[in-house]
Amino acid sequence: MKGLRLAGILWLVGGVISVVLTIVFRTDALQWVLTIASGLVAVVLGLWLSVRPNMAIVPWSIAVGIAWLIIYAVLTTQQAGELVAWSTDVFLAVIGVAAAVVAYAAARVTPTADGPP
Repeated sequence: MKGLRLAGILWLVGGVISVVLTIVFRTDALQWVLTIASGLVAVVLGLWLSVRPNMAIVPWSIAVGIAWLIIYAVLTTQQAGELVAWSTDVFLAVIGVAAAVVAYAAARVTPTADGPP
């Protein structure tokens, strides 16, 4: 369960950074809505993984990770001319993908009650 908690912490960090940076720097309405919504979903998922880690959450983490990557890949291409905005979007994409991969890896190595240890 340590891996799931680590994934939860990554989601919390990514979500909080996303929301804060959006409030401070983003001006486009669609970008604002997408990044605030995805940031809040990441925070909720992070809290869930941190407080009550279980295998049922892993598919949600993977799904949110895929959506997170798509959102931040689109934002990266839209802001390709602005180095700071571009690099921030890439950084946030990496955090989300890392959280999803850590949750997936934790689920693969955690023994189940029915299987061998």
